[in-house]
Amino acid sequence: MKHMRSTEILIERARLYRATISFSVMIVALALALPLYAQTSKNFYEGKIITFLVGSSAGGGTDLTARVIARHIERYIPGKPRIDVANKPGAGGMIAANELYNLKKPDGLSISTLNTGSLFATATGNEAIKFDLQKFIWLGQAFDDAQVLYLKTSTPYTSFEAVRKANSAGKQPKMGAQALDHTSNVVVKIAEQIFGLDFQVIPGYPGTPQILLDIERGALDGRAQGIGSLMATRREWIKSGYIKILATSKKSRDPRIPDVATMEELAPPGSKGLLQALYAGQNLARSVVLPPGVPADRVKILRDAFAAMTRDELFLKESEKLGLEVDLIRGEDMNRDIEATLRDKRLMDLYRIIATAK
Repeated sequence: MKHMRSTEILIERARLYRATISFSVMIVALALALPLYAQTSKNFYEGKIITFLVGSSAGGGTDLTARVIARHIERYIPGKPRIDVANKPGAGGMIAANELYNLKKPDGLSISTLNTGSLFATATGNEAIKFDLQKFIWLGQAFDDAQVLYLKTSTPYTSFEAVRKANSAGKQPKMGAQALDHTSNVVVKIAEQIFGLDFQVIPGYPGTPQILLDIERGALDGRAQGIGSLMATRREWIKSGYIKILATSKKSRDPRIPDVATMEELAPPGSKGLLQALYAGQNLARSVVLPPGVPADRVKILRDAFAAMTRDELFLKESEKLGLEVDLIRGEDMNRDIEATLRDKRLMDLYRIIATAK
C-alpha cells in the first residue's frame, strides 16, 4: 500500500510539473507574440500599395479631390504605402462602390470615393447597388462641397424667374447628370420642388468632364455641380461670366462666390423639409470609405491619417489653389450620421420621391 501511495504521489507531481511547464511555455509564447502583433499592425502598410477607387471619369471633381487626398494621405500612414488611383466611372459612382463592398479580402488595401448618389440609390431601392450602405466604414470627408445650380449666360435661363417664364412658354433648360439618383439630378429636382420650376434632366453621363463638354458644345444649358468641383475644373467660367450661378446649397453664403444667394434665402415658406433633405444628403459628398470587415486596427490607422492630412500645410495649400474648402468630418461621425439618416423614414421617403420624379 505504501509503495502504491508513493507511486501515485510521483504521478501527480509529474502531472503538475507538465502543467506548469505548459503554462510557462504559453506565457512566454504570448509575451513574444504580443510585441510581434503590435509590430505587424504598426508596419502592415510598409511596402504596400493602396488602391483608391474613384467612381467617376478622370478630370472631374470627384477625381481631382481623390487625387489630392492620394497625394497627401500617404505621408501620414505608418509605412508610407503608395496610393494608386483607379477610375471606375459609371452608374453615378455605383460601379466603384459595388466593387469595393464585395471584395473577397477586405484587408485595408482598397478604399473608394462614395457620393451622395449612394444614399439616393438606397432610398429608391436601385437594383444596381450591391451593398448595404450603413456597413461601409467611413474614413471621412475632407471637403465641404455644397452644390451650385448654374446655366450658361448665353441661354434665356439666367434666373429662376427667367426659367419660370420659359416654362410657361413650354421650354425647359437641359441639365446634364450622371444618373437619376446622382446629386447632379437630385439637386435639380429639389430646386424644382422648392421653386416650382421644370428642368429637363438628361442622365447617363460617365462623369463631369463629359457634361462640361456638352455645355460648351451647346447640347446642355447647365447643371448642378459641387462648388469645389466647379472651381477646380472650370473656375474661369465664373470669372468670365460664361455661366450664371442661380443659387448655392450651402446654409450660408460661400465666400468664394459671395454674390450668389443660398437656396434657403430664396426658398418660399414651407421648404424646410426639402432643404433638410438637401443638407443631410450633401454631407456624404466625396467621402472616402473602406469595405466592411477591415481589421479595426487598420481602420484606426487610416482614419487617423485622413484626419491628420486635413491639417497638413501642403494639403491645405493645394486645396486652396484648386478652390476647395477643407472641412473635416471624421469617419466615426459619418458612420453615426448615415445610420441616423437611414433610420429616418420621412427623410428616406422624401429622397425616393425626389430621385424618381420625372
